[in-house]
Amino acid sequence: MITKPISIPINLLGPGSQPERSVANTIGVPDIVDTFRQPYTPEVANKATAEKCRQFFIDLYEEIRLWNMDSGDAGPAFAMNGYDKDTLALINQMLGEGEVAIRISIPNETFDEIRIQESIFVGVWRVCYYRDGQQIADQLEVSAIPSCVAEAAYVTSQPDLHPVEFGPEAMNSPAIIAELKEALKAWEPGAPAFTINLSHLPMSAEDHKVIEAAVGAGAVQMMSRGFGNCRISSTDVRHVWKVQYLNNAPARLMILNTLVVAGLPEEAVAASEDLADSAVRIKELIEWVTKSWELSPVEAK
Repeated sequence: MITKPISIPINLLGPGSQPERSVANTIGVPDIVDTFRQPYTPEVANKATAEKCRQFFIDLYEEIRLWNMDSGDAGPAFAMNGYDKDTLALINQMLGEGEVAIRISIPNETFDEIRIQESIFVGVWRVCYYRDGQQIADQLEVSAIPSCVAEAAYVTSQPDLHPVEFGPEAMNSPAIIAELKEALKAWEPGAPAFTINLSHLPMSAEDHKVIEAAVGAGAVQMMSRGFGNCRISSTDVRHVWKVQYLNNAPARLMILNTLVVAGLPEEAVAASEDLADSAVRIKELIEWVTKSWELSPVEAK
């Protein structure tokens, strides 16, 4: 009996019998999350300095407790220039540095730059005004975000997109410009944010140039460090923001690039729950330093 060769391919099984799989190359995702830590309590030799530092946090706690966080009204603010050097240094150490830093370039007759740093207590901000590199005012504000951020973005921008020309290599920028124009017409205070995800669209180099020319660069730059990094920038067009997410690798590769039409992007604003949590943490701080510095007992409501 003559048999024909079997045409079905037969592969051996077991180690080494299969081709090696290629390894996917990815840009990586954020793998570090900043969490709240109570500040380190230094040794304080001068009890008067310790008392003044604690009294600052008592006043801060009482003002936050009495403030209606959901009212939309401005929160409590404290001028910091009146404290002596040692007390201010101790207060600064207790406040620490939180996740969000903001820089505003807004030249005028009084100041030309505002530098803002969130403390370790969410919604408690240090707001410093500068003129020619010299600090001229220093204050602490409690709010979802300092009011000067939205004000600066508004007064340094124009209501419409800049006129642009589309070259032969423009693919999606004409549609994106049309969407932005419609979103700006429809926007009103309290309206939900309108987001265009540029990372999910095929974009040529000319598309990016057209978008940049249409929105321009604004006065406000924010960086939020949390799960990765979020960079938020105002543009030259009122209510249009760039919101970009970067991984926490040394190269800081962009993993998401969006345009957002909103009064303020929600990524920049502290929630009322976070503000309430900060009040609790400040109360705990008062109790902690009272014991650590062996100060006379106080009762925070």
